[in-house]
Amino acid sequence: MSTSLVILREQAGHETGSHPENSRRFPGVLNRLGEDSQRHGLPILESREATVEDLLRAHTESHVENVRVAAENGPTWLDGDTVASPLSYEVARRSAGAALVAVDAVNGKAAEGTATTSSFAIIRPPGHHATADRAMGFCLFSNAAIAARYAREALGIGRVAVLDWDVHHGNGTQDILYDDPGVLFISFHQWPLYPGSGWLDETGVGAGRGFTVNLPMPPGCGDREHIEGFQAIAGPILDQFDPGLLIVSAGQDGHVADQLASQNLTAAGYHALASASADFASRKGIGLVALHEGGYNPNTLPLLDHAVYAGLGGFTPDLTGDTPAPELEETGWPERLAQIRRAQSVFWAV
Repeated sequence: MSTSLVILREQAGHETGSHPENSRRFPGVLNRLGEDSQRHGLPILESREATVEDLLRAHTESHVENVRVAAENGPTWLDGDTVASPLSYEVARRSAGAALVAVDAVNGKAAEGTATTSSFAIIRPPGHHATADRAMGFCLFSNAAIAARYAREALGIGRVAVLDWDVHHGNGTQDILYDDPGVLFISFHQWPLYPGSGWLDETGVGAGRGFTVNLPMPPGCGDREHIEGFQAIAGPILDQFDPGLLIVSAGQDGHVADQLASQNLTAAGYHALASASADFASRKGIGLVALHEGGYNPNTLPLLDHAVYAGLGGFTPDLTGDTPAPELEETGWPERLAQIRRAQSVFWAV
C-alpha cells in the first residue's frame, strides 16, 4: 500500500476564534504527518480550488451563493454552530478541492510520481453536516458528497462508497446522497448525539433505498465495538456493493479524550479502522480517499491522525502516550448490533 497527504496551506484563513473547530487543530497534525511522510518517502500534494461546478454537484446554487455572501460580509453566524469569516468561502472551496486532488491521486490522475493507492486530506472546514442547501455543524460544503459525485460524473466511476466514522452522524452526506443508488453511505456515530439523525431505520428513499447504512452506537463504545461493527456490518455490505472508490469521512472525535462526545476509541482503534478500510480497498484493487472531519482536542489529534495515516500506508504507528480507555462491562452494544443487523438484512446479507 502507498499513501499520500493532501494539505490545505490556507486553512487558517477560515477564522473561527475560540470555536472548537479552529485553526489551532492542525499545526501539530501537519508536523507529525509531515515527519511520517518524509520517513516513509510518501508524497505530499497541494490542494486546489474546487470550481462552482464541482460544488453544484452536491449543493444548490442558492446555498453556494449564500456562503459566498455570508463570508464576504463576515464574520457571520450561519447557524448556532457555524461561522463564516471573510476568507471562509475561498478556504472551503480549497477544502473541497483538496478532496478532489485526493480522488485524482488514487485514480491515476495525479502528477507523475504522486499517484498512490490511498490519500489523506487534512482539511477544514469539515463537511459532513452541510446539506444540499444549508451550512450547519461547523460545515460549509459537503466535501465527501462533492468528491463522490466528482468521482462518478467526472471520472466515470460507477459505484462509490462513503464510510463515515466521525462520532457525529453525517447527516449532510446522507441528505445529499439519500436517493442515489450509485453511492453507498455507511455511518458509525454515537446515538443520541448531535445532530439527532442517523437512526437505524434511515435507509434511503426511492432508488436509493437500501444504500444508506446507519450504525447508531450507544455512548461508551470503543475500539472493540467499532471493529465488530465493521466486521459484522460495514465490511460485508461494502463487499456486496463492490465500489470502484472508497471515501472515508475520517473524524477522530470519538476518541476517549475528545470533549464533544462520550465514546472511548483509542489511537489503536483508529489505526484498526484505517487498516481495515485500506485492506478492503487493496483487496478490491480500488483507491481510498480519507477526508478529515472532526477531532477537537489539539493535544491528541496529531497522534490519532498519525494512527490513521499509518493504517492507510501500512506502516507501524507509534502510539506511545495515548489516553487509555475505561473498561466498561456493558454499553448496550450487543443488543444494538442485533437491531442494526435486522434493519440491514432486508437489503444485504449480514
